[in-house]
Amino acid sequence: MIDVNNVPNRIRRSTVGQRSAILISGLTTLFTAISPASAAESPELISPWTPVTVKSDDAGVEVGVWGRSHKLANSALPASIVTAGDEILAAPVRLVGQVSGKPIEWNRRGGNFVFHADQSHAVITGWQAGDDLIVNSTTRIEFDGLVRVDLVVLPQHKTSPKIEQLWLEVPLERSRAGLFHYFPGRWGTAKNSGALPETGLVLPFKPFVWLGCEESGLSWFAESDEAWRPQAADRAIEIIPQDREVLLRLRLLESDVRLPVTFSFGLQATPVKPWPKGFHEWRIWHVPQLGVGSTLPIPKEWWLCHRAFPDRKPLPTLDRAKALGVKTAVFHEDWAPIQNYPMTTPESEFKHIVDACHQRGMKVLVYHGYEFSPLAPEWAELSDQVLVKNTKGQVTPGWYRHPEQRDFKVCYNSVWADRLADGIEQAQKRYGFDGLYLDGTIQPWGCCNERHGCGYRAADGSLRPTYPIFGVRRLMRRLYGMIHAGGGIISAHQSTCCTTPTLAFAHDYWDGEQFASGELSGDPLKNLPLDAFRAEFMGRNFGVPCEFLAYERPPHWTYDHALAFSLLHDVRVRPCGLTALEKVSPIWDVMTRFEVGEAEWHPYWESNPPATAEPESVKVSLYARPSAQGKGGRALLVVSNLSADQPATAQVTVDFARIAVAPKAAVDALSGETLTLDNGRLTAPLQPMCMRLVWVD
Repeated sequence: MIDVNNVPNRIRRSTVGQRSAILISGLTTLFTAISPASAAESPELISPWTPVTVKSDDAGVEVGVWGRSHKLANSALPASIVTAGDEILAAPVRLVGQVSGKPIEWNRRGGNFVFHADQSHAVITGWQAGDDLIVNSTTRIEFDGLVRVDLVVLPQHKTSPKIEQLWLEVPLERSRAGLFHYFPGRWGTAKNSGALPETGLVLPFKPFVWLGCEESGLSWFAESDEAWRPQAADRAIEIIPQDREVLLRLRLLESDVRLPVTFSFGLQATPVKPWPKGFHEWRIWHVPQLGVGSTLPIPKEWWLCHRAFPDRKPLPTLDRAKALGVKTAVFHEDWAPIQNYPMTTPESEFKHIVDACHQRGMKVLVYHGYEFSPLAPEWAELSDQVLVKNTKGQVTPGWYRHPEQRDFKVCYNSVWADRLADGIEQAQKRYGFDGLYLDGTIQPWGCCNERHGCGYRAADGSLRPTYPIFGVRRLMRRLYGMIHAGGGIISAHQSTCCTTPTLAFAHDYWDGEQFASGELSGDPLKNLPLDAFRAEFMGRNFGVPCEFLAYERPPHWTYDHALAFSLLHDVRVRPCGLTALEKVSPIWDVMTRFEVGEAEWHPYWESNPPATAEPESVKVSLYARPSAQGKGGRALLVVSNLSADQPATAQVTVDFARIAVAPKAAVDALSGETLTLDNGRLTAPLQPMCMRLVWVD
């Protein structure tokens, strides 16, 4: 507390503006003194992000992070958000509604000041007022562009007014908000992602909503709807396309409440970080069943190392993987006997396998996930404190595996987050692995476990879930800092969930297991339309590369089918096992020889693409490497027939002059077949749901 009687005379004699400046300076010093530099309060800046910048003047406060800027123009909420070089807001974020029978008008002075700033984050204090209400806000902007807003609605007078309606509205430029994605989705479908319908969307409370285009967007998120009072629970969120904007409306209050009331939510402009040019060269491969630490009978030919060999000589599987170009090997859950636990046995054998991978130029990622096993020594002490609980306050069994165990979802809003991170840090030192394959770890599962602060009690006493976005984010931020510093990779496997506050701290993500029950058999585009793929499965809009997960279901679904639409989006299908690796390895080699990381990317959805195709079922995207002298150059075309059952003779027209390529020959880069290229027109026969990589020199 500040004792005004002890304020120096120079402050008493100063102007209001001078007093404010002195007071703010003092508050900033105080904040720095009392706030520990912990992961939660003052995270360390991690590359590839750049230091946070802050500018403050009479017009307001501007906070810059890598690739984005945020302006608060003398109000409690952002007035401008620039990402990917353009303004994404059509108008300032606003609170609208009705109080005591009349519309809310913010007709009094609003303002903000910098409470604290360093290279990793800034904290802005803001306020605005009307005849009946005051809004106070604390806005925290972190180095990856996450904006957390804690908003307090207060009465202007001692007597509280009657609030009939209070909505938070985020108006976005319509040209920048044609796609959507929200979490949670539903297994077996992509309906939580896609092109925004002309009629818009009406949703119950969702903890995460993203709106954007193929290159950028804006995420809105909230862990809880505890303070919300919408008139209809199934209409808590609206997304409304209008002439020049898309309006995201959050119906916070539609019935009277006692003030003050606090709402916490977040915004995050995407992409969240620079696109890594070299991701094509990570060449990630899921190793067949390992058997270390497991009692499962593993066929000998799949083992990378076998106890029966006194000299511990690796069997040919690993050498074959090296020959096929693997640079990153992922060891799944059976690397350890206890599910999602950072130890294995025998340790010497796994360390030997890691060393064997390193000798062959491969990085090693090990599995961790979203579960807690009764085999863990901490089960008796911690299970009731750390597990995810449902609305009945119960835990439900999950994955079954050998050695005999039935595992349960764990919540990373609990002490297990730090326990696991500590264990992973020690395990990396013991075993020497390079990175992590995280199964479901980025997903903020709905949780009602009140023992660690999740869930809440509604007015009727019922237990309702909260979604621990910030708890999961803290874990991911710590793991990313730990792994990235050593040159490793975090690969996040998830399904229906691209929550950017947690996804930001992964190097790539692996999506698609929601279709593992055969939903893509027959006509894949019925359950996974191209616009849904662009919204969820591409990664460029988020700033995190994606790989597609495909299980072969011959004859209706094969790797060829998956490649037909994934490669159109610059997305690879990650191989699992040797058979899939044999299929994908030649594609890796073509992309390496072409140097696609240095190429210009021209996808089929560009407003004026340099390549077009007929018939309608055929799509074409291309990489271009123009010659600096205007002669020569080369192009790599992905030509796909997306018909489920009809072959096609693709007729592809390319404006080679536009991409500065002087074409002489066209060759199927995988088969070596010479294709007809005449006057900028390419002819290529294609089977249903198949693609060709066409190299033009």
